[in-house]
Amino acid sequence: MLRERESYLQHLAHEGKSRTKQRNAAGYLVQFVRRLRLQRLRKFHLDDLRRAARQWETRGRPAIPRGPQSRKAFLRYAKGWLRFHGKLIEPPKWNTPRDHRVHTFAEHLKIQLGFSPRTVDNRIWSINRFLTWIAENEIELSDVSLSHVERYLDYLSATGSKPRTIATRAQELQVFFRFADTRGWTTGKISGGLFGPRIYVEARRAKGPNWKDVRKMLEQAKDDTYKQSRARCILLLASIYALRTSELVNLRVSDLDFRENTLTVRRGKTSIVQRFPVSPEIREAFTKYIHERRPVCNCPEMFLTVRKPFRRIQQASIYNVTRSHMNRLGIASVNRGAHALRHACARHLLQEGTPIARVASLLGHSSTKYVAHYVQHSVEDLRPVAEWNVGSLWN
Repeated sequence: MLRERESYLQHLAHEGKSRTKQRNAAGYLVQFVRRLRLQRLRKFHLDDLRRAARQWETRGRPAIPRGPQSRKAFLRYAKGWLRFHGKLIEPPKWNTPRDHRVHTFAEHLKIQLGFSPRTVDNRIWSINRFLTWIAENEIELSDVSLSHVERYLDYLSATGSKPRTIATRAQELQVFFRFADTRGWTTGKISGGLFGPRIYVEARRAKGPNWKDVRKMLEQAKDDTYKQSRARCILLLASIYALRTSELVNLRVSDLDFRENTLTVRRGKTSIVQRFPVSPEIREAFTKYIHERRPVCNCPEMFLTVRKPFRRIQQASIYNVTRSHMNRLGIASVNRGAHALRHACARHLLQEGTPIARVASLLGHSSTKYVAHYVQHSVEDLRPVAEWNVGSLWN
């Protein structure tokens, strides 16, 4: 298997992997080939690889302590090698349409309703789960009734889903069955009688930190390293321009125009393209990041990974940046991702008396009615209402 292993190592070198990573991969691949006694490449299921990885973890004498990292590394390199040669049989992901009906529904959500890719993925995930459940219970979609859907919602409750999650799944199924009725996939009008559990509205808390904590976090995120310079730019965009996580990862270097002092943002949900003026604080941070700290590569996106091969940062990394800075300063917040800073920005502007229409424009909403979602009143906000003298009305 020398030729197959060498071609994969050349691929790793082309992707920018370090020589240490290439050497580790070479060693693990030799052990993988020997343990499975491979004479030629064949297709493997993930269960086969997991079984081989467990055997690798418990190899040799029992007295030698070995942690799970050995098993994970063995599995990671084996999967990468087989995936490179097209020999890894992987189960389809839950956000991949399982049949033509889900694919057609996904196109409807994307084209007709204009949902963002992330929302479409979440809806596909939900519908795939439901269709898998009715298939396991030997129920055809054309025979599904309202009682079947209620049984499915009860199943979600029995498996640990919370009432708010079940209410969300019911709403998603309602949209799906409304579309299925128009396509003739179902016989009954299920969407009209489908309701999830009632969610009682409680006193809502602010989902983001207060503005003083946001400014404190921005002041602490100053360092000469590439990682901290990148983090400061992410925190500035999320808190001052209220950018969503998807908008941060898709931002390009060319979107920041130093000559005209403008920032171009492509909104993820509405597909609106907006241009914002760049403040001196933003300009200073990005000048240092782009010209001094950002790695030189062909990737057009603004924010890249920390390690080679440099590529666009993932949404989970954006969350890790904001969460780590909040945890480091002990900042209290219901949410700890970039969306928490979006809430903090909107709430701060509303408290400062900014017109709702301008706040909606900054957030990228097409209507002012969505701004109410960002208004959560704390006890301190409501204290002047409680202390107001009602008797003065009759004086």
